[in-house]
Amino acid sequence: MKIAIVGAGLTGLSCALELRDYNPTIFECHDVGGLLASYGRKGYRIEKFYHHFFRWDHDLLNMIKRLGLSSKVVWKIAKTGFAIDGKIYPLNTPLEILRYPHLSLMDKIRLARFTLKSRKRDYTIEDDRGVVEGIREELGENLLQKFFMPLLKAKFGENYERVSYAWLLARVAIRSNRKLSGEELGYLRRGFWQLVDRMAEGLNIIRKPVENIGYFNKKYHIHGMEFDAVVWTAPLPLLDPKIANNLNLPSISYQSSICALVGCEKPLSDLYWINVDNAIFGAVIEHTNFMPFEDYGEHLIYLASYTTPDSELFRMSEKNLANLYLKDLERLGMKRRDVKWIKIFKAKYSAPIYEKGYLKKIVPYRTNLKGFYLAGMFSKPNYPERSMNGSIKAGIEVAKALKADFDLS
Repeated sequence: MKIAIVGAGLTGLSCALELRDYNPTIFECHDVGGLLASYGRKGYRIEKFYHHFFRWDHDLLNMIKRLGLSSKVVWKIAKTGFAIDGKIYPLNTPLEILRYPHLSLMDKIRLARFTLKSRKRDYTIEDDRGVVEGIREELGENLLQKFFMPLLKAKFGENYERVSYAWLLARVAIRSNRKLSGEELGYLRRGFWQLVDRMAEGLNIIRKPVENIGYFNKKYHIHGMEFDAVVWTAPLPLLDPKIANNLNLPSISYQSSICALVGCEKPLSDLYWINVDNAIFGAVIEHTNFMPFEDYGEHLIYLASYTTPDSELFRMSEKNLANLYLKDLERLGMKRRDVKWIKIFKAKYSAPIYEKGYLKKIVPYRTNLKGFYLAGMFSKPNYPERSMNGSIKAGIEVAKALKADFDLS
């Protein structure tokens, strides 16, 4: 049994581990680890895009345990806040929330009720309703503009109006178990590169893009090699049109990610996550307010933006992007002289946009082509929260589907 896996992100790697007895061949044209790939500095490695996990991420935690990395797991309360008009407001404790000046007491009560109710609601019935419409009708214009709009723009960029209300309700439901002092998050001390390296160890990874997939004599053909089955885990827009046209795939729109990683002499605040209104980035993630400064020897800050693959912002040069990011970082109080370096990372197809009707578009693992499987960001485990856990779970589940179809024990 010869199996090809396209993509060496977490879905591709976890799928390969489940199929290890059959020595699958993995094709990857970029960094192993995908969005979890790391950037090397002198003395440490750090993820190109910010990452953390939650207590309920059982598939990820099981993988960490399986690979002997459980001793590296760290849990901390992550402090969060909002930045409006250049001022940062912490929003963690009940007292901080009560003091927040941009929402009335009645708005805060409405928001608390909405959060509690979301745990019990059937979010699927709101799949065809827009998120802006849903918030406006249920919570009012002020909560929409002053609270949810910065969050939506931080998560989806200019695509926020296309998002389904079902996504928001589902997301609030799974993220509503905060402690009084803030949200508890997990990290792998000194970096997720340890997880990626251990997952990839001993696997047959070929560093080539897969632009063409042939099918004849009941075999799939990639780079002159024959395969009985193919598992595609890369973004759907990269799929060979000859194959894609035969799969009856739904039309799924993708967003792009731009993340600036900044090394600084000083922290910006004492918070981990700050949602930012009216800036080129939607969120500031201060990594060294979460993990020890001593692990890196400098303060590390992520500045995260979301856009579309064909946007002017995504096409902009690293130099021009860096200037724009640093200008907005200065508006929040960071002095330019305290910035040691900045590095820009881009992901053209980082995730689907959870637009209206998306629940009907979630792609199953099996396709109408025998031996051809799909798994990744577009799979059910990555809704409503695209995550490391969802990607690993999708890889495990698609491998189980393949083994069942080919009667592999």
